[in-house]
Amino acid sequence: MNPLVIYCITSAAVNAITSFALGLYVIVTNHRSLASRTFFGFSMSVGFWSFCYTFWQMSTQASQALFWLRCLMMGAIFIPTFFIHFVITLLDLNSAKRRLIQCSYLLSIVLIFSNFSTLFISGVTPRDGFRFWAIPGLFFHPFLLHFASAVVYAHYLLFQELKVASGSRRNQIKYVFLGTLLGFAGGTTNFPLWYNIPIPPIGNALVTFYVAMTAYSIARFRLLDINLVLSRLAVFTIVYAPLLVLPILLGELYQSALSSLVGENWWILPTLFEAVVATIGLLVYRFVRQKAEDRLLSEQRRYQTTLRQASEGMTRIRQLPRLLKLTAGILSRAVGLTYVSIYLQDGETKRYVQQVAKGKDGPLRGTILELGDQLINYLLVHKNAIVLEELHMQRQQTTDAGLRDVQMTLRRLGAAVVIPSFVHDYLLGFVVMGTKRSGRMYTDDDIKVLMTLANQSALAVENARFYEAEKDRQAEMFHTAQLASLGTMAGSMSHQINNRFHMEGIVAGVQRTVLKELDLTGVPEPVKESIQKTIVALKKIEEDAIRGGDIAKTLLDFSKPGKMDRIAFPEVIKLATDLAQYRVKFEEIDFEPVLSNPLPPLNANKNQLTESLFNLMANAYDAMKRKEEIIKDGLLTLLPGQTYRGRLAISVTTVNKNGATWLQAVVHDNGIGIKPEEVSRLFVPFFTTKGAEKGTGLGLYVIKKIVENHGGKLEVTSAYGEGTTFTIYLPTAGGTT
Repeated sequence: MNPLVIYCITSAAVNAITSFALGLYVIVTNHRSLASRTFFGFSMSVGFWSFCYTFWQMSTQASQALFWLRCLMMGAIFIPTFFIHFVITLLDLNSAKRRLIQCSYLLSIVLIFSNFSTLFISGVTPRDGFRFWAIPGLFFHPFLLHFASAVVYAHYLLFQELKVASGSRRNQIKYVFLGTLLGFAGGTTNFPLWYNIPIPPIGNALVTFYVAMTAYSIARFRLLDINLVLSRLAVFTIVYAPLLVLPILLGELYQSALSSLVGENWWILPTLFEAVVATIGLLVYRFVRQKAEDRLLSEQRRYQTTLRQASEGMTRIRQLPRLLKLTAGILSRAVGLTYVSIYLQDGETKRYVQQVAKGKDGPLRGTILELGDQLINYLLVHKNAIVLEELHMQRQQTTDAGLRDVQMTLRRLGAAVVIPSFVHDYLLGFVVMGTKRSGRMYTDDDIKVLMTLANQSALAVENARFYEAEKDRQAEMFHTAQLASLGTMAGSMSHQINNRFHMEGIVAGVQRTVLKELDLTGVPEPVKESIQKTIVALKKIEEDAIRGGDIAKTLLDFSKPGKMDRIAFPEVIKLATDLAQYRVKFEEIDFEPVLSNPLPPLNANKNQLTESLFNLMANAYDAMKRKEEIIKDGLLTLLPGQTYRGRLAISVTTVNKNGATWLQAVVHDNGIGIKPEEVSRLFVPFFTTKGAEKGTGLGLYVIKKIVENHGGKLEVTSAYGEGTTFTIYLPTAGGTT
């Protein structure tokens, strides 16, 4: 049999098996995708053509050959139709190219009916070593025109998309474009002999390669770089393939010599030689391939090494802002990114807030994503990197509407890739990365290195946050120690100051009495007036000394070491009010303390509760003064004829909750109130609505801790512009006071 015929039979059989297998693989992988279904039709057409081609070349009679020839043309007629439909679907052009698809299918159906007549194939004839080659009929020519125009136009569309695509999408289009170009170039070598042009179908073997490359491009989301694939193919073709063919050629050339030397088992020597050459050739192939890939991927491996080294040193950085800026800088420089930003979850609001950004292609600084955002949900479910182009391919293969929202969020964030950072199942944050300035895609190795970096950075962020929290805790402990020291000093100083005020009051009183009892008969009027003024001044000094003594006594009572004791809450209100009178100008507001009588006693630390109530009264006064300023500035409008005067009301009563009696203390003011978005953060340490120069942000946090340490609960309601109400619930000790 003619070697060329043997080649055609073998290559056609391989093409049939490959096409059927890959078509089934793609449709089973995702039968819902239109791209998968059209590729399935395309590969089945190629497979059917190849299957019938095998039996056509094996035919021994003209009628048999003509039958298989008409069968294989059934597959050939639909190859261009399914191919153009597949390309249009892959490029999301179905709506714009619907008419073209319909016309192509209609033409294929017409040609199918003509295929079983002499209008399509008029007969078979021997030609260039083939016993039965086809003689074209009248309808074969429009078929060939349809075949050529569909293939050329499909590649034109692919080429246009290739010019604008980037990353994984560009790589996918490259696979399809180069693979199908290679395959159709091989398959079309069958047509010249139809017109008696002496060019044999030597390219049939290429069909397998292009079907495999196309199937791979749509079945996988993260493809090998096409340049890498081509380099491996080139190395195999140049290095390994010739080595495998060499023993076969030598066996054919020297068969007679080998037969005379070793007899009828001459084939053993070429076979052994083939085994040795195949083993050596594999080692040579791997060596040359490694050298070629090292050269091709040198830049990629360089920055991957840099990222690995950076991830190892991250945990040594304790300042969170510095850590985040350093991470963004390393990613931007090493990978060559157009944009990079880092988002972390806020511990209180649970939202993901942009912490640092580098580059100009992203959104505005300070971008926030809510916990329920589709992107966050996707990351929590899949716990893996998201590549925008891969997501686009996934959307082609599923009806999940959520993927569209994720894709829109990625575009809004300027993301080509999103790398999540998990601590166990907790999504600490994520890194948004734009495209590479080189225009190259993110490879599978890139994603693995970036995920490693993200995991290391998660530990580093947790360490930095713990370090900062510990530093704040130490500062708070130091501040508490200072306050305790000041409290001890205040107790001693209050006693000394009270003695001084007492002595000044006595001296002023005695001197005033002496002056009042003087006989001023005959004393000039100016002197009398001076004495009277002195008496008035001494009375003022005496009164101020008594008032100063009261202040010192109040401080002395408040500075006494606190302990849990059976107390009456009215005592707390009195002591807090006494303290507040030097902070709050009660004459400028309406103050309304209302106490139920009798009230049950409490097991409590009187000084701590006094501090809590004093701080609430001081905060209320500040809110009222702030409202006065806002009204004065015209930022808050009152009703016509309405005036504003601050009002502070304290009401204390008992309530029954869960079968127990609780003391309920309500502190209400009509001050400026609190904005809705700030209410949830009131009890967060160091958060203040007054500004850094007026508040530390610890007052309400401390009050809440004091109330909770007493087994109670603190609640707050507020309306901005109207006022705020704090409600304290404390367990009672039983009995009455």
